[in-house]
Amino acid sequence: MESGEWRVCYILVMADFKQTDEPQSGETIAVIITNHGLMKLRLFPEIVGAAAENFIELARQGKYDGSPFHRVIKDFMIQGGDFTNKNGTGGHAAEGEDSTIGDVYDPRLKHIYGALSWAKTSAPNSIGSQFFIVHGKDGAHFLDHPEDGHNHQGYTVFGQLYEGFETLENIATVKTDSRDRPKEEVVIRSISIENV
Repeated sequence: MESGEWRVCYILVMADFKQTDEPQSGETIAVIITNHGLMKLRLFPEIVGAAAENFIELARQGKYDGSPFHRVIKDFMIQGGDFTNKNGTGGHAAEGEDSTIGDVYDPRLKHIYGALSWAKTSAPNSIGSQFFIVHGKDGAHFLDHPEDGHNHQGYTVFGQLYEGFETLENIATVKTDSRDRPKEEVVIRSISIENV
């Protein structure tokens, strides 16, 4: 097959892409083991590039091992990934201390139930290591990138939960304090990156 034919095949495959599809052979997944169960998420490095690669590299570095889900809001999301301060004030991108990355968007990726997305501040290029998984059954579409917006508006979806929804439910329904911090320990034991 010539390189131009490969490009046509790739474009056709991507045109048929659905965020909620099961991972296909050769695709990258993340297996998150927590003290509340296991979750498997399909990652999208072929769509959002560096946004997914940042998570993959942090997981391979073992940065997330032992870090908590520090913010839990039932019917909205569960947030974790602060491996430095473990309270939502720390973390950094895979390049090292004080590093961050910018947003990457694709109109096919939305904040639906089970979407894996980057947390950030209101500043452009402020993604570090903190991520969240959408819990709301109707999604959290107010976080989607507006089609006519600037690059820093909205949040970057880079993966999708496809197995372990009961674990998401277990975590999302723990009791929390007035600052949305879990009253019981919710810990990421490990995140492994695999190809299916």
